[in-house]
Amino acid sequence: MTVSLPTDERNKFYGEVVYRKKKNHYIEDFFGSPMMVEIQNKIKSDLSGLKSKKKNISAQQELMINTSVEVFYPKLEGFIKAKSFAKVRLVMSAIVNASVLIKKKYESLYVTNGSDNEFEGDISMTVEDGENVTVGMALRKCLDQFYSDLNQVLTINENSIIVYGKVTGSKRGEGVIATISFRPDARYTVVSGPGGSYQLVIAKAKYNIQTVASGFMSYQEDFDAQASMMKMQEIDFKLQPIEAGRVVSLRNVLFQVGTTNLLQESFLELDDVVTFLKSNRKVKIELQGHTDNRGNAAKDLELSQQRVEVIKAYLVANGITSGRIKGRGFGASKPIASNSNEEGRKLNRRVEFVIIKN
Repeated sequence: MTVSLPTDERNKFYGEVVYRKKKNHYIEDFFGSPMMVEIQNKIKSDLSGLKSKKKNISAQQELMINTSVEVFYPKLEGFIKAKSFAKVRLVMSAIVNASVLIKKKYESLYVTNGSDNEFEGDISMTVEDGENVTVGMALRKCLDQFYSDLNQVLTINENSIIVYGKVTGSKRGEGVIATISFRPDARYTVVSGPGGSYQLVIAKAKYNIQTVASGFMSYQEDFDAQASMMKMQEIDFKLQPIEAGRVVSLRNVLFQVGTTNLLQESFLELDDVVTFLKSNRKVKIELQGHTDNRGNAAKDLELSQQRVEVIKAYLVANGITSGRIKGRGFGASKPIASNSNEEGRKLNRRVEFVIIKN
Protein backbone atom coordinates (compact mmCIF):
# COMPACT_ATOMS: atom_id res chain seq x y z
CA MET A 1 0.00 0.00 0.00
CA THR A 2 1.32 3.43 -0.99
CA VAL A 3 0.10 6.81 0.29
CA SER A 4 1.35 9.69 -1.83
CA LEU A 5 2.20 13.14 -0.52
CA PRO A 6 -0.96 15.25 -0.92
CA THR A 7 -1.05 17.84 -3.70
CA ASP A 8 -1.57 21.35 -2.35
CA GLU A 9 -4.33 22.96 -4.44
CA ARG A 10 -5.42 25.61 -1.91
CA ASN A 11 -4.14 28.57 -3.91
CA LYS A 12 -6.80 27.86 -6.58
CA PHE A 13 -9.53 28.64 -4.06
CA TYR A 14 -8.31 31.93 -2.64
CA GLY A 15 -11.23 34.02 -1.41
CA GLU A 16 -13.74 31.17 -1.12
CA VAL A 17 -16.44 31.70 1.50
CA VAL A 18 -15.77 29.23 4.29
CA TYR A 19 -18.29 29.93 7.06
CA ARG A 20 -20.74 32.81 7.60
CA LYS A 21 -19.08 35.02 4.98
CA LYS A 22 -15.60 34.23 6.27
CA LYS A 23 -13.29 33.75 3.31
CA ASN A 24 -10.33 31.47 2.83
CA HIS A 25 -7.09 33.42 2.64
CA TYR A 26 -4.30 31.03 1.78
CA ILE A 27 -1.53 32.96 3.57
CA GLU A 28 -3.37 32.71 6.92
CA ASP A 29 -3.74 28.95 6.73
CA PHE A 30 -2.71 27.10 9.84
CA PHE A 31 0.38 29.15 10.69
CA GLY A 32 2.23 27.79 7.66
CA SER A 33 2.68 24.35 9.25
CA PRO A 34 3.82 21.47 6.98
CA MET A 35 0.27 20.15 6.77
CA MET A 36 0.72 18.08 3.60
CA VAL A 37 3.18 15.83 5.40
CA GLU A 38 0.89 15.76 8.44
CA ILE A 39 -2.06 14.66 6.30
CA GLN A 40 0.04 11.99 4.58
CA ASN A 41 1.23 10.62 7.93
CA LYS A 42 -2.33 10.66 9.29
CA ILE A 43 -3.62 8.60 6.35
CA LYS A 44 -0.71 6.16 6.68
CA SER A 45 -1.44 5.75 10.38
CA ASP A 46 -5.17 5.27 9.75
CA LEU A 47 -4.56 2.61 7.10
CA SER A 48 -1.75 0.77 8.84
CA GLY A 49 -4.04 -2.10 9.78
CA LEU A 50 -5.80 -2.31 6.43
CA LYS A 51 -3.26 -4.59 4.76
CA SER A 52 -4.17 -7.55 6.96
CA LYS A 53 -7.91 -6.81 6.76
CA LYS A 54 -8.46 -5.76 3.15
CA LYS A 55 -10.43 -8.04 0.87
CA ASN A 56 -10.40 -8.57 -2.90
CA ILE A 57 -6.77 -7.39 -3.21
CA SER A 58 -4.18 -10.09 -3.80
CA ALA A 59 -0.52 -10.04 -2.85
CA GLN A 60 0.33 -9.09 -6.46
CA GLN A 61 -1.88 -6.00 -6.37
CA GLU A 62 -0.84 -2.58 -5.12
CA LEU A 63 -3.23 -0.07 -3.53
CA MET A 64 -2.32 3.59 -4.08
CA ILE A 65 -4.02 6.42 -2.13
CA ASN A 66 -3.80 9.92 -3.64
CA THR A 67 -5.00 13.18 -2.10
CA SER A 68 -5.47 16.76 -3.29
CA VAL A 69 -6.08 19.43 -0.66
CA GLU A 70 -8.41 22.15 -1.91
CA VAL A 71 -9.42 23.82 1.37
CA PHE A 72 -7.76 23.43 4.79
CA TYR A 73 -8.83 26.42 6.80
CA PRO A 74 -9.15 26.91 10.58
CA LYS A 75 -10.20 30.04 12.48
CA LEU A 76 -10.69 30.75 16.17
CA GLU A 77 -12.34 33.84 17.66
CA GLY A 78 -13.09 35.00 21.21
CA PHE A 79 -11.21 35.07 24.52
CA ILE A 80 -12.90 33.26 27.38
CA LYS A 81 -15.09 30.78 25.51
CA ALA A 82 -13.52 30.51 22.08
CA LYS A 83 -15.67 30.04 19.00
CA SER A 84 -13.81 28.07 16.37
CA PHE A 85 -14.54 26.65 12.94
CA ALA A 86 -12.62 24.78 10.27
CA LYS A 87 -13.38 23.70 6.73
CA VAL A 88 -11.57 20.89 4.93
CA ARG A 89 -12.08 19.75 1.34
CA LEU A 90 -10.09 16.88 -0.13
CA VAL A 91 -10.18 15.01 -3.44
CA MET A 92 -9.38 11.39 -2.57
CA SER A 93 -8.65 8.56 -4.99
CA ALA A 94 -7.86 4.86 -4.60
CA ILE A 95 -6.04 3.07 -7.41
CA VAL A 96 -5.29 -0.66 -7.70
CA ASN A 97 -2.71 -1.63 -10.33
CA ALA A 98 -3.34 1.57 -12.34
CA SER A 99 -7.11 1.03 -12.28
CA VAL A 100 -9.03 3.83 -10.51
CA LEU A 101 -11.58 2.35 -8.11
CA ILE A 102 -12.76 5.63 -6.63
CA LYS A 103 -12.15 9.35 -7.07
CA LYS A 104 -14.40 11.55 -4.98
CA LYS A 105 -14.50 14.98 -3.35
CA TYR A 106 -15.02 15.11 0.43
CA GLU A 107 -15.86 18.21 2.43
CA SER A 108 -16.42 18.85 6.13
CA LEU A 109 -17.20 21.98 8.17
CA TYR A 110 -16.58 21.68 11.89
CA VAL A 111 -17.90 24.39 14.28
CA THR A 112 -17.67 24.85 18.06
CA ASN A 113 -19.24 27.46 20.31
CA GLY A 114 -17.05 27.34 23.40
CA SER A 115 -17.92 23.78 24.33
CA ASP A 116 -18.11 20.72 22.18
CA ASN A 117 -19.84 17.35 22.29
CA GLU A 118 -17.46 15.51 19.95
CA PHE A 119 -14.16 16.77 21.28
CA GLU A 120 -14.07 16.06 25.00
CA GLY A 121 -13.55 19.07 27.22
CA ASP A 122 -14.03 22.80 27.25
CA ILE A 123 -12.75 24.82 24.30
CA SER A 124 -10.84 27.28 26.50
CA MET A 125 -7.41 27.17 24.95
CA THR A 126 -4.85 29.08 22.98
CA VAL A 127 -5.59 30.14 19.41
CA GLU A 128 -3.12 27.59 18.08
CA ASP A 129 -4.66 24.81 20.19
CA GLY A 130 -8.16 25.77 19.03
CA GLU A 131 -7.18 25.78 15.38
CA ASN A 132 -5.42 22.43 15.73
CA VAL A 133 -8.51 20.91 17.33
CA THR A 134 -11.07 22.20 14.83
CA VAL A 135 -9.07 21.50 11.69
CA GLY A 136 -8.16 18.08 13.06
CA MET A 137 -11.82 17.24 13.66
CA ALA A 138 -12.82 18.47 10.19
CA LEU A 139 -10.04 16.40 8.62
CA ARG A 140 -11.09 13.40 10.67
CA LYS A 141 -14.64 13.63 9.32
CA CYS A 142 -13.47 13.85 5.69
CA LEU A 143 -11.12 10.90 6.02
CA ASP A 144 -13.71 8.76 7.81
CA GLN A 145 -16.09 9.29 4.88
CA PHE A 146 -13.36 8.22 2.47
CA TYR A 147 -12.46 5.13 4.49
CA SER A 148 -16.10 4.07 4.55
CA ASP A 149 -16.30 4.38 0.77
CA LEU A 150 -12.94 2.66 0.32
CA ASN A 151 -14.10 -0.29 2.40
CA GLN A 152 -17.20 -0.56 0.23
CA VAL A 153 -15.37 -0.53 -3.11
CA LEU A 154 -12.90 -3.13 -1.85
CA THR A 155 -15.58 -5.48 -0.61
CA ILE A 156 -18.65 -5.16 -2.87
CA ASN A 157 -19.43 -7.86 -5.42
CA GLU A 158 -17.40 -7.67 -8.62
CA ASN A 159 -20.61 -7.24 -10.60
CA SER A 160 -21.80 -4.28 -8.50
CA ILE A 161 -21.07 -0.57 -8.55
CA ILE A 162 -21.73 2.29 -6.11
CA VAL A 163 -23.53 5.29 -7.60
CA TYR A 164 -23.71 8.58 -5.73
CA GLY A 165 -24.33 12.24 -6.37
CA LYS A 166 -26.55 15.20 -5.67
CA VAL A 167 -29.96 16.40 -6.86
CA THR A 168 -30.23 20.18 -7.14
CA GLY A 169 -32.64 22.78 -8.47
CA SER A 170 -31.44 24.33 -11.72
CA LYS A 171 -32.12 27.94 -10.71
CA ARG A 172 -30.73 28.37 -7.19
CA GLY A 173 -28.63 25.23 -6.94
CA GLU A 174 -30.33 24.17 -3.71
CA GLY A 175 -30.37 20.52 -2.64
CA VAL A 176 -33.60 18.72 -3.51
CA ILE A 177 -35.27 15.72 -1.87
CA ALA A 178 -36.04 13.37 -4.77
CA THR A 179 -36.83 9.74 -5.53
CA ILE A 180 -34.23 8.24 -7.86
CA SER A 181 -35.17 4.97 -9.58
CA PHE A 182 -32.81 2.82 -11.65
CA ARG A 183 -35.33 1.16 -13.93
CA PRO A 184 -36.45 -1.47 -14.68
CA ASP A 185 -35.17 -3.02 -11.42
CA ALA A 186 -37.47 -1.81 -8.62
CA ARG A 187 -34.90 -2.85 -5.98
CA TYR A 188 -32.64 0.03 -6.97
CA THR A 189 -34.53 3.07 -5.72
CA VAL A 190 -33.23 5.68 -3.28
CA VAL A 191 -34.47 8.97 -1.80
CA SER A 192 -31.94 11.80 -1.61
CA GLY A 193 -31.41 13.56 1.71
CA PRO A 194 -32.43 17.15 2.58
CA GLY A 195 -29.18 18.42 1.02
CA GLY A 196 -29.87 16.45 -2.16
CA SER A 197 -27.15 13.81 -1.68
CA TYR A 198 -27.73 10.09 -2.33
CA GLN A 199 -25.73 6.86 -2.58
CA LEU A 200 -26.76 3.37 -3.71
CA VAL A 201 -25.18 0.03 -4.64
CA ILE A 202 -26.54 -1.36 -7.93
CA ALA A 203 -25.74 -4.29 -10.19
CA LYS A 204 -23.71 -3.65 -13.34
CA ALA A 205 -26.42 -3.39 -16.00
CA LYS A 206 -28.11 -0.91 -18.31
CA TYR A 207 -30.65 1.41 -16.68
CA ASN A 208 -33.07 4.21 -17.35
CA ILE A 209 -32.76 6.56 -14.37
CA GLN A 210 -35.89 8.46 -13.33
CA THR A 211 -35.67 11.36 -10.87
CA VAL A 212 -38.91 12.70 -9.35
CA ALA A 213 -39.26 15.59 -6.87
CA SER A 214 -42.16 17.72 -5.70
CA GLY A 215 -42.31 21.07 -7.48
CA PHE A 216 -39.90 20.00 -10.24
CA MET A 217 -40.13 18.41 -13.66
CA SER A 218 -39.35 14.71 -13.57
CA TYR A 219 -36.15 13.78 -15.37
CA GLN A 220 -34.79 10.65 -16.97
CA GLU A 221 -31.57 9.55 -18.60
CA ASP A 222 -29.93 6.28 -19.64
CA PHE A 223 -26.95 4.89 -17.76
CA ASP A 224 -24.80 1.89 -18.69
CA ALA A 225 -23.19 0.73 -15.45
CA GLN A 226 -21.45 -2.09 -17.34
CA ALA A 227 -19.31 0.45 -19.19
CA SER A 228 -17.96 2.08 -16.01
CA MET A 229 -14.37 1.16 -15.12
CA MET A 230 -14.72 2.64 -11.63
CA LYS A 231 -16.37 0.95 -8.67
CA MET A 232 -17.87 4.27 -7.56
CA GLN A 233 -19.59 6.52 -10.11
CA GLU A 234 -20.90 10.07 -9.59
CA ILE A 235 -24.22 10.97 -11.24
CA ASP A 236 -25.69 14.41 -10.47
CA PHE A 237 -29.10 15.72 -11.47
CA LYS A 238 -30.28 19.31 -12.03
CA LEU A 239 -34.06 19.54 -12.00
CA GLN A 240 -36.14 22.19 -13.72
CA PRO A 241 -38.88 23.85 -11.63
CA ILE A 242 -42.50 23.50 -12.74
CA GLU A 243 -43.48 26.84 -14.26
CA ALA A 244 -45.60 28.17 -17.09
CA GLY A 245 -43.73 28.31 -20.38
CA ARG A 246 -41.39 25.42 -19.53
CA VAL A 247 -40.71 23.26 -22.63
CA VAL A 248 -40.11 19.54 -22.03
CA SER A 249 -38.68 17.39 -24.81
CA LEU A 250 -39.96 13.81 -24.95
CA ARG A 251 -36.79 12.40 -26.46
CA ASN A 252 -37.82 8.76 -26.27
CA VAL A 253 -41.34 9.15 -27.70
CA LEU A 254 -40.83 7.82 -31.24
CA PHE A 255 -42.98 6.80 -34.21
CA GLN A 256 -42.52 4.46 -37.15
CA VAL A 257 -41.34 6.49 -40.13
CA GLY A 258 -44.19 8.28 -41.90
CA THR A 259 -46.87 6.82 -39.59
CA THR A 260 -48.72 7.50 -36.33
CA ASN A 261 -47.63 4.15 -34.87
CA LEU A 262 -45.76 4.57 -31.57
CA LEU A 263 -42.63 2.48 -31.12
CA GLN A 264 -42.59 0.23 -28.06
CA GLU A 265 -39.81 2.19 -26.35
CA SER A 266 -42.08 5.26 -26.25
CA PHE A 267 -44.40 3.99 -23.55
CA LEU A 268 -41.97 4.26 -20.63
CA GLU A 269 -41.62 8.01 -21.15
CA LEU A 270 -45.33 8.48 -21.85
CA ASP A 271 -46.08 6.73 -18.55
CA ASP A 272 -43.73 9.22 -16.89
CA VAL A 273 -45.83 12.06 -18.32
CA VAL A 274 -48.96 10.40 -16.90
CA THR A 275 -47.30 10.14 -13.47
CA PHE A 276 -46.19 13.78 -13.65
CA LEU A 277 -49.69 15.04 -14.52
CA LYS A 278 -51.32 12.93 -11.81
CA SER A 279 -48.85 14.27 -9.24
CA ASN A 280 -49.41 17.89 -10.32
CA ARG A 281 -53.14 18.14 -10.88
CA LYS A 282 -53.18 21.90 -11.55
CA VAL A 283 -50.80 21.62 -14.46
CA LYS A 284 -52.13 21.97 -18.00
CA ILE A 285 -49.98 21.27 -21.05
CA GLU A 286 -49.86 21.72 -24.80
CA LEU A 287 -48.41 18.82 -26.78
CA GLN A 288 -46.41 19.95 -29.80
CA GLY A 289 -45.34 17.77 -32.72
CA HIS A 290 -42.53 18.59 -35.17
CA THR A 291 -41.00 17.01 -38.28
CA ASP A 292 -37.99 17.63 -40.51
CA ASN A 293 -38.43 19.24 -43.94
CA ARG A 294 -37.83 16.28 -46.23
CA GLY A 295 -41.48 15.55 -47.00
CA ASN A 296 -44.41 17.44 -48.40
CA ALA A 297 -45.04 20.43 -46.10
CA ALA A 298 -48.81 19.98 -45.96
CA LYS A 299 -48.55 16.26 -45.28
CA ASP A 300 -45.89 16.82 -42.60
CA LEU A 301 -48.15 19.36 -40.89
CA GLU A 302 -51.04 16.88 -40.93
CA LEU A 303 -48.84 14.01 -39.73
CA SER A 304 -47.46 16.04 -36.81
CA GLN A 305 -51.02 16.94 -35.75
CA GLN A 306 -52.14 13.31 -35.96
CA ARG A 307 -49.21 12.19 -33.84
CA VAL A 308 -50.05 14.77 -31.18
CA GLU A 309 -53.61 13.41 -31.10
CA VAL A 310 -52.30 9.86 -30.66
CA ILE A 311 -50.24 10.93 -27.65
CA LYS A 312 -53.14 12.86 -26.15
CA ALA A 313 -55.40 9.82 -26.56
CA TYR A 314 -52.85 7.67 -24.68
CA LEU A 315 -52.66 10.14 -21.79
CA VAL A 316 -56.46 10.40 -21.56
CA ALA A 317 -56.79 6.60 -21.68
CA ASN A 318 -54.47 6.45 -18.67
CA GLY A 319 -56.49 8.78 -16.46
CA ILE A 320 -55.63 12.35 -17.48
CA THR A 321 -58.59 14.67 -18.07
CA SER A 322 -58.87 15.73 -21.71
CA GLY A 323 -59.32 19.38 -20.76
CA ARG A 324 -55.82 19.53 -19.30
CA ILE A 325 -54.20 18.70 -22.65
CA LYS A 326 -54.06 20.76 -25.80
CA GLY A 327 -52.35 19.51 -28.93
CA ARG A 328 -50.83 21.18 -31.95
CA GLY A 329 -48.75 19.98 -34.88
CA PHE A 330 -46.21 22.35 -36.44
CA GLY A 331 -44.77 20.17 -39.20
CA ALA A 332 -41.35 21.48 -40.21
CA SER A 333 -42.08 25.13 -39.38
CA LYS A 334 -40.11 25.26 -36.09
CA PRO A 335 -36.72 23.56 -36.56
CA ILE A 336 -34.21 23.62 -33.72
CA ALA A 337 -31.30 22.47 -35.90
CA SER A 338 -30.23 22.48 -39.55
CA ASN A 339 -32.12 20.17 -41.91
CA SER A 340 -29.04 19.86 -44.15
CA ASN A 341 -27.76 16.71 -42.41
CA GLU A 342 -29.27 13.68 -40.72
CA GLU A 343 -28.07 14.68 -37.25
CA GLY A 344 -29.98 17.95 -37.47
CA ARG A 345 -33.05 16.36 -39.03
CA LYS A 346 -33.17 13.84 -36.19
CA LEU A 347 -33.28 16.68 -33.65
CA ASN A 348 -36.08 18.37 -35.57
CA ARG A 349 -38.24 15.23 -35.54
CA ARG A 350 -39.45 15.64 -32.00
CA VAL A 351 -42.40 15.71 -29.62
CA GLU A 352 -42.53 18.26 -26.78
CA PHE A 353 -44.97 19.58 -24.30
CA VAL A 354 -45.22 23.11 -22.93
CA ILE A 355 -46.65 23.90 -19.49
CA ILE A 356 -49.40 26.45 -20.10
CA LYS A 357 -50.75 26.55 -16.54
CA ASN A 358 -49.31 25.60 -13.19
